[in-house]
Amino acid sequence: MHILVHDLDNDIQTYQRAINSSGSYLLEKGYIQPDYITACIDREKEYPTGLLMSNNLGIAIPHANYQLVKEDAISIVRSTQGVVFGRMEDADLMVTCQLIFNLAFSTSDQHLSILQRLFALFQDENFAINCQKLSCSQVQQLVNQQLNP
Repeated sequence: MHILVHDLDNDIQTYQRAINSSGSYLLEKGYIQPDYITACIDREKEYPTGLLMSNNLGIAIPHANYQLVKEDAISIVRSTQGVVFGRMEDADLMVTCQLIFNLAFSTSDQHLSILQRLFALFQDENFAINCQKLSCSQVQQLVNQQLNP
């Protein structure tokens, strides 16, 4: 599984642009088909992926149809200002997300397995803080270690 980590430009303030940015890194590496990015944005409208964690950190986990994925990868983008996403448990509520984990997996089984592991990691306040504070390469190593034990 490939892990990509980038910081979002401060002018990116909508979830559509944030997903487009995170997806562009996946596309650049050839991990997804071009339609994957649009599929993530379209899915987000109906099934939002924003989570408000107990430490008031917002995390979004956009994803789309596994048939549009060539190689398993996660594109993590960090936003200092945050990007507003709909909340997973109630689409009428919003959450400002500082971390966006764009998941691209070629099988639904792998997708569910990684989601479960990520939810457990997100409960650990130190993990979330490290994802925000460490360098991009350090976050890449951290996530790789946690998801590929």
